[in-house]
Amino acid sequence: MRTCTLKLNHLPDRNLNPNRGRRLHWSARSAATSNARLEAGWIARSQWGEQEPMQKAEVSYLFRIKSKRIIDAENLRAGTKPYIDGLVDAGVLVADDWRHLISGRALIVLDGREATEITLEELA
Repeated sequence: MRTCTLKLNHLPDRNLNPNRGRRLHWSARSAATSNARLEAGWIARSQWGEQEPMQKAEVSYLFRIKSKRIIDAENLRAGTKPYIDGLVDAGVLVADDWRHLISGRALIVLDGREATEITLEELA
């Protein structure tokens, strides 16, 4: 089975946090969403090339953080939605609905840097 890992040298933009979204002007949220989607699309296209898209996959997340501050794991996961859309745009995955994408685990690891890894593993 095939895999595709999107490696970002940052955590999801704070403007993509659902709790912050209620207080944020729509244009700032829209810009953060658009930037994340484009970033994921470009990275995925360079890795995936002309392969056929995955019909069904499981997505898992690894968030690297550099401090011991309390971080809401579900907000981090929710902030990756535009990145998943970018993977669909790039042709790595057919769609991100329940028929094509299963949500896996999300791990947070204390590290000396901030980074995000989103991995799609193809399912039969």
